[in-house]
Amino acid sequence: MLKATYQPQPVKWVEIPKPDGGVRKLGVPCVVDRLIQQALLQVLQEQWGPTFSEHSYGFRPERSAHQAVAQAQCYIAEGYS
Repeated sequence: MLKATYQPQPVKWVEIPKPDGGVRKLGVPCVVDRLIQQALLQVLQEQWGPTFSEHSYGFRPERSAHQAVAQAQCYIAEGYS
């Protein structure tokens, strides 16, 4: 990685059955690639996380779409539109 020569392996695609009969494709990286992804995530979250808006919910740890909707409903109840 330090020499900028690292190349990730191709993702293994797995089909997960859906309740309605269809399938959902799920990409599974190899163990080494997943380890590198997690290491980078930890470093980047620590560095950049504090700079994100308090109102940002997308792809944030400890945040969810349900929380975003609940917060929007609170703003509406307070008279914001």
